[in-house]
Amino acid sequence: MISIDRRGNILVIKLFGELRKENLDEVEQLIEGKIDANADLPLLIDLRRYEGAHDLSAAWGHFRLVSDYGDRVEKIAVVGALDWQKLATLLVSPFTRAKERFFEPDQIDEALAWLRE
Repeated sequence: MISIDRRGNILVIKLFGELRKENLDEVEQLIEGKIDANADLPLLIDLRRYEGAHDLSAAWGHFRLVSDYGDRVEKIAVVGALDWQKLATLLVSPFTRAKERFFEPDQIDEALAWLRE
């Protein structure tokens, strides 16, 4: 499951449980207008309750979404707890012009402050 919200000028995407391909299709439709209308929008991705991709098509869809929209975002803060989440943040970095930074679960306020800088 995915929720999308705003905190001021920051777009917040929260992932819960297992990610499925149809969830990504829904997210892409929801964020497309928000990102296009707000060039250089900072983005917070909250993975604290995320369990991972359901299958390979969902994992590929997640990678494609980041690579498609990463160049339209100024900064991306990823908040998570698992080592693979930290590694995934590093792996997508070459495919985006956005500045990216990983934050531990108890650093959500620091992540928001970094996005506001």
